[in-house]
Amino acid sequence: MEITPDKKRLTKLVEAAYDGDLCLPHFQRDFVWTRDQVGDLIRSVLRGYFIGSLLLLSSDPDRPPFAPIALTGASAQAEALRPTSLVLDGQQRLTALLYALVAPGTPLKNSKTPRRYFVNLDLMATDPDSDDIVFDRTTKEINRDDLGSVQGQWESKSLPCTALFSDAAFRKWLDGLSDWLRDNDPEGERQYRERYRDEWSALVEDFRNFVVPVVALPQIRVADEDAVARVCAIFEKLNSTGVELSVYDLLTARLYPHSIDVHALWEEAVERHHLLAAWSEGSADTHRFGVLVLRTLALQRNLETRTKTLINLKPENFERDWRAAAAAIERALEIVTHVGDDGFGVFHNKWMPSFSMLPVFAVLRSRIEVDKLGDTARSDLRRWYWSSVFLGRYAGSVETITRRDFTELGDYWSGGDKLPEVFEVAQNRIGSTTYTIRDSASMTSSVYSGVFCLLANSGARDWYAAEAITLQSLEDHHIFPKNFVFLRGLRRDKDKGMVNSIVNRTLISDTTNARILDAAPAEYLDDPQVFSRPASDLLPAHFVEPDSEAIMREATVATCDEDLPEIYRRFCDSREATIVARIRSVCGVKVAGSESDTVDLDPDD
Repeated sequence: MEITPDKKRLTKLVEAAYDGDLCLPHFQRDFVWTRDQVGDLIRSVLRGYFIGSLLLLSSDPDRPPFAPIALTGASAQAEALRPTSLVLDGQQRLTALLYALVAPGTPLKNSKTPRRYFVNLDLMATDPDSDDIVFDRTTKEINRDDLGSVQGQWESKSLPCTALFSDAAFRKWLDGLSDWLRDNDPEGERQYRERYRDEWSALVEDFRNFVVPVVALPQIRVADEDAVARVCAIFEKLNSTGVELSVYDLLTARLYPHSIDVHALWEEAVERHHLLAAWSEGSADTHRFGVLVLRTLALQRNLETRTKTLINLKPENFERDWRAAAAAIERALEIVTHVGDDGFGVFHNKWMPSFSMLPVFAVLRSRIEVDKLGDTARSDLRRWYWSSVFLGRYAGSVETITRRDFTELGDYWSGGDKLPEVFEVAQNRIGSTTYTIRDSASMTSSVYSGVFCLLANSGARDWYAAEAITLQSLEDHHIFPKNFVFLRGLRRDKDKGMVNSIVNRTLISDTTNARILDAAPAEYLDDPQVFSRPASDLLPAHFVEPDSEAIMREATVATCDEDLPEIYRRFCDSREATIVARIRSVCGVKVAGSESDTVDLDPDD
């Protein structure tokens, strides 16, 4: 892609942005600079400092390659935008200057009211290194300091930055100052003419003639998908606003010339699908649901889910396919949130083991229902889901895994002889006698979250309220309290991971946990303020079988530091064995070397 380096006057670029000739592609994010950042940029330009280069994309005003949006403060309305250039890098700087020079009346980040910027001309002449050469005021402060009138500005030698926007605006302000001084302060008018007029004029001239390096990419044709993808990739690399840009944003702009409004399709989806609306909180960015729908759409079209593929999704039948993908995601959420044998126990979105699994699950489940497949396919899908969770299969880059799992399960259901890779890997790893979950200690691990979903499906109840999990707000808490074990032989610096492990965690309410505090397990097991029913009635659903409970009862207030670590280790061994047995059951694997270590095609039987 040929590029054209050049230098352009910064104020000319700002004027072009104001008129709508210079716009942003719709995938650009909001203006996020604070009042201090805007002020620092003005100071840098006044002092002649380098403020970086800009990257623009030349545009056919009649057929821009991406949907154009105006910079904050521009005068042009959306329907009148005919950009000759689009900003790929430099949005924050250009918008900051436009904000200061136009005073659009909208608040900045972390501000509730608009700000107006001024240059202290006296200080600029005597101490240009002072940060006070540029200051900002709210409307209330402007009225307080009498800066709302030109006379107040003349008296305090405070030049509004709006007067820097054009030569005419500055000349009008300067000529007015001269006339006012002549009428009110003849001696001041003489000093102004002898010293300040030329100095201030030169200052403003330097500001208005300030140039920045500009790299302009040539126009690209809307039909040139590779060129569009390259521009999107360039922007992804350059995006530095601190707000993650996704392929959803890029495709939104990419489909603009085809009169496809992806934002409108998203709004329609959240209106139609209540779980999608709740889990995404109405935003395509939350948990990257916009991207998840696009990946689902790509799989429905039998395509890969790589970024380049998604950016180049064909516009033909896009709206139809989007709606089908959104409905499939909704159905997937309905099933994974179901607490019971046919569901996956994700009783709250924070316990979703991996959002990246949803597109594969959604499309495969949709096929089951469309093709009216029976229990074998449903069992396979359950095994794929749980195996992926407890293998951590979707923890990193997922494009290759997504495509492979989708293809292999589909082929398997079509009569293929090859067992999907995920089942073989699950048998080899989860079925191994060395398989362990003890290193999982936070919800960033799909294993950790998956165990809590299994707890939900097993019927775990709060120990005191003894109600179903769907009726309680339960959190992950320690079974052997941290303070109890750290005061009796285990060390915070060395054994923290072991104490926070999933094998020492379960679901109980904050109220119940507060009653346990740092009590010895042997004591709180018989405390009616912790267990409203006998502990032995409630603990098995928490994967605490009688042998594990018996070990807990060995941990008393009188247990010495020498004995507690061994008691705790035996408890962890016992409970982990129970949990792993359940994991193997839902994943359809057998322990290596057992009577049969082949894959059980229906582990729920």
